[in-house]
Amino acid sequence: MAKFIKPFRGVPEGEIYPVQFVAGDDCPPELEAGALSVGALSLVVDTPSPFLVGSSVQPESFELSDGRVLSLGEVVGRAHAASGLSVEDWNALEESAREALIAETVDRLSGDDDQGQIAAGDKPALIAQLEAAGIPFDKRWGAEKLAAALAEGKKD
Repeated sequence: MAKFIKPFRGVPEGEIYPVQFVAGDDCPPELEAGALSVGALSLVVDTPSPFLVGSSVQPESFELSDGRVLSLGEVVGRAHAASGLSVEDWNALEESAREALIAETVDRLSGDDDQGQIAAGDKPALIAQLEAAGIPFDKRWGAEKLAAALAEGKKD
């Protein structure tokens, strides 16, 4: 149902007196034409917010070494944030790459990965190290992904 974007006064079906509507109220279908004509209703349809593709092989929840329990959705959200990718790029990843990022996040959250201590403030230092080493990277990446690229590049 359409919602008013500014105050509007109209007589809904079955009523005999006008009703004052405020922004955010649902607009009765019989008042839509009138509300549109005075700009109290928008033609823009709300688009659903983008979603992150998760995992079909990971469990629904993870119990971490410190006793916390995180849902798969929370872990996917953290993995996405750490990746530095847009929602579209994350969703376009091959399933195996996405699963690897999710597994790395679980390891990091469990304390099994020593790279989990990388702070976002380390990003400029990591970028400088990557540039000095001549290792290709994207400046939009998060600190964890930059550190992983640096570690991988130093192995070669």
